[in-house]
Amino acid sequence: MAYKFNTGTGQQVFIDNQGTQTLITLMSSSGTQQQSSSTGFTTGTWISVPVAFATAAGFVLELTTAQGKHFVNIQGNVISSQNEAPAVEGKVLCLEEAVVPGMQPMQPMQPMQPMQPMEPMQPLKMGNMEMRLGGMQMSMGNDVSSSKGKNFCSQCGSPLQPADRFCSHCGHKLI
Repeated sequence: MAYKFNTGTGQQVFIDNQGTQTLITLMSSSGTQQQSSSTGFTTGTWISVPVAFATAAGFVLELTTAQGKHFVNIQGNVISSQNEAPAVEGKVLCLEEAVVPGMQPMQPMQPMQPMQPMEPMQPLKMGNMEMRLGGMQMSMGNDVSSSKGKNFCSQCGSPLQPADRFCSHCGHKLI
């Protein structure tokens, strides 16, 4: 669960625990501009709701996890983790449950229909060229099994003379 509090200076602080990481996002808005910055710390999983204190210098967050207490200091736009408990003599702030901007929960996907098998490919024809599957055969114009006495080379498709033994374009030996 994520929480937020207002700093009173047009800034909101969002706190979220994602597994063993605590993510803190500062959002400030003035007029039509909105800025945000985020940072994360490895704290462990929270075992209680965080506590926020307002201090003379800024704010302190107290996070209680299975590994112990962690403290985060927020001064202006600077967020830093502290290993030791700071001297907190400020007022306790009220945290609200929140959704961190940009981290809205995803809706479950609708199940997809299974794919249907494709129909077998039909022979393709373009003019006097034909392509078939089933041994993958392609012919251009006349039969490709023998080019001797045919009008086109079976290799490159260039025109042939009936007396040609080799293609004058690609050099393919004609049968």
